[in-house]
Amino acid sequence: MKKSNEKGFLLAEAIVVGVFVLSLFTFLFVNVVPLVGRYESEEKYDDIESVYNANLIRTMIMEDDNLASVIKLGSKPYLKYSPSALCNALKKKNYCTALLGESFLNVKNVYVTWYRTSNIKNSAKTSADFDRASRDYIDSIDGFTQPAGTTYAKFHRLIIYYNDGRFANVEIKVSE
Repeated sequence: MKKSNEKGFLLAEAIVVGVFVLSLFTFLFVNVVPLVGRYESEEKYDDIESVYNANLIRTMIMEDDNLASVIKLGSKPYLKYSPSALCNALKKKNYCTALLGESFLNVKNVYVTWYRTSNIKNSAKTSADFDRASRDYIDSIDGFTQPAGTTYAKFHRLIIYYNDGRFANVEIKVSE
């Protein structure tokens, strides 16, 4: 039996394969690009070193006798401390100055906020206390849920902004 015309079949096959390959690339692009963006933000947001350093600051604050005055928010959504202002509020000023200074952690600002981050997210949009990098980081923070068996009043968040553009946040327990 003689095949008379196979050109139509070849064209249809090429179109089907082309559509399949195009849809595969589209699927990969749609799913990979957000992952790359998330990876790039993770380089400066909550990397291991930044969180470890934030924990050092948290420990320093919790061991100080003036803990209650440093994190007393009242009705405010957040408190902003420069390194010198935070160190002046603590009793161990020399240790604090050395820890937060340019030669060690190089901290730009320390924010104390409620455990739930919705209030600081709203404030960051309008307040002059936040530059663009701070706003972007605060917007990226999850809306933390209540720790099991506790009340929100016992926990706050420390948000640390380093001079090199990195950020980290850790929880801090206010009272027993």
